[in-house]
Amino acid sequence: MAMRQFDINNRICFIFWEKIMKHIILIPGMLGAGCTKVAEILGKKLNLECINTEKIVKRIVTEGRLSYTELEAMTLSGEINLEEVIQSIVLDYLSEGNVIVEGRSAFLVLDRDVDLKIFLFADTEFRVNRIAERRGIALDEAREAVRESDEDRSGLVKRLYRKSWLDPTLYDMLINTANLKFEAVAEIIRTALENKYEKE
Repeated sequence: MAMRQFDINNRICFIFWEKIMKHIILIPGMLGAGCTKVAEILGKKLNLECINTEKIVKRIVTEGRLSYTELEAMTLSGEINLEEVIQSIVLDYLSEGNVIVEGRSAFLVLDRDVDLKIFLFADTEFRVNRIAERRGIALDEAREAVRESDEDRSGLVKRLYRKSWLDPTLYDMLINTANLKFEAVAEIIRTALENKYEKE
């Protein structure tokens, strides 16, 4: 009875803490492993804003009154360093808190002190099939997209941190999403967040 009361008190404390804390969660991972979907589900559970490269680029275009073509031209000409601009915007979000950064953008701030860094991965064929279905493209095209993304993200982490993007020491947890529903993955992360602060 006493143990059950202790668990209930812990849960009540976590719910209260959950409302007043400003969480920051990074969900970097492989293209097609479900970073966006998991982040959206987790964001609803924890009432956190979700951002990624696509949303940030839309913000840059809107606030800068640029077309995507103009932004691409400025990037290719070297007039702006898009990666640095995206990183700066992500850091602004981190300073405000209550945010989940997912996908490629999360790799840009792996060296920052946040609540959790969760790497999502899956086997190549799972990711190829998912990208083909999500984008409505042929499997060969999806396979090329996955290959290019893996090369890009691997190179990014190597350049920024001198480590392999698959190095487990960069993350708090690595989750294989191939055999899990995204709802279950989001719940694993939510539980990890709860357990982290109950432990403290």
